[in-house]
Amino acid sequence: MSPRLRAGVGLAVLGAFLAGVVAASLLGANPSPGEKRVDLPAPPADAGNVDGGPGDSATAGAATGFTRSEEGAREAAIAYATASQRWLYLSDEELEPAVRALSSEEAAERLAEEIVAEVALARDALVRSAGPVWWLVRPLAWKVEDYSPERARVAVWTVSVLSAADVALPQADWLTVSVDLVWEAEDWRVDDVRDAPGPTPMLGVRDQPWQPEPFADTLAGFERLGDEVG
Repeated sequence: MSPRLRAGVGLAVLGAFLAGVVAASLLGANPSPGEKRVDLPAPPADAGNVDGGPGDSATAGAATGFTRSEEGAREAAIAYATASQRWLYLSDEELEPAVRALSSEEAAERLAEEIVAEVALARDALVRSAGPVWWLVRPLAWKVEDYSPERARVAVWTVSVLSAADVALPQADWLTVSVDLVWEAEDWRVDDVRDAPGPTPMLGVRDQPWQPEPFADTLAGFERLGDEVG
């Protein structure tokens, strides 16, 4: 197994909805005798249910119900560009309908097939980790590149952090994710997603690369901050 795991687009969106990755089956399934369960920071309390704020109807761990406005398109793009933070806690059976619910009619089949396959690949790799898994996806900045009441394109600068002993060295993946949205069925739906590397900052002068074990030991006892965005 390569020390640098990369599933989909380095793990940060829809159809790219993935970057490093662990899903709910790793957390809830009964491991076979001798099999170690993946240990990762607990998901937010609302990981399978979004309620309140922008996009306040629940769709299997990702927000929907955005307003038909430039602000609504921005909020939708940010939520979709970082949805793998939530979706990695879903089983394949939950993930496929969730992807379809958030996709345009034309893109639903393709995106569902791609994303479920990417999550499964990452799940199979991370379950082999001999230690805790850290997986974080965060938006940093955004730009509305095009907007009309029918279609929008929003670029979101994101960073994904992954560490898993024996599977992935501690790494940060910096991406600019462009989300194409269409107004369909009274909501913003994802029609296409593209990503480009960077912009990527260099390490600070006081920093250096870490190995998985000291990385996990130093973060022992830390709780991940909630992932609500928008």
